[in-house]
Amino acid sequence: MSLSSISAGSQDAFAVSQLQASQAAKKPESLTTEQAFQDFVAGTFFSMMLKALRSTQSEVQYMSGGKAEETFRGQLDQQIASDLASEHGKAFSDPLYPNFQSYLEASSPVEGAQLEYLA
Repeated sequence: MSLSSISAGSQDAFAVSQLQASQAAKKPESLTTEQAFQDFVAGTFFSMMLKALRSTQSEVQYMSGGKAEETFRGQLDQQIASDLASEHGKAFSDPLYPNFQSYLEASSPVEGAQLEYLA
């Protein structure tokens, strides 16, 4: 076995691993309705909670970072709310989801039924 065949084999293995990684990256994770509902309900709750928390803090006159700090804090709060919603959101969304599901089923049109529009 020569050195060139070893390097060619490792290049093929590398190319295969790169192809697998790119295909895995292209597959979007499909959210179920329940997961999307959980992200929305809990995300809204946690973002409003963090907004209220930030409103209780007063700005330090000489230490303010200006608009850049406000933007950073907004993005940080958004990320924190998203993480909390995905990890602890079931406590908020589980009691509400059956009502949401029944609303979806009631509002979805039945096949063959005529839809009435307001004129």
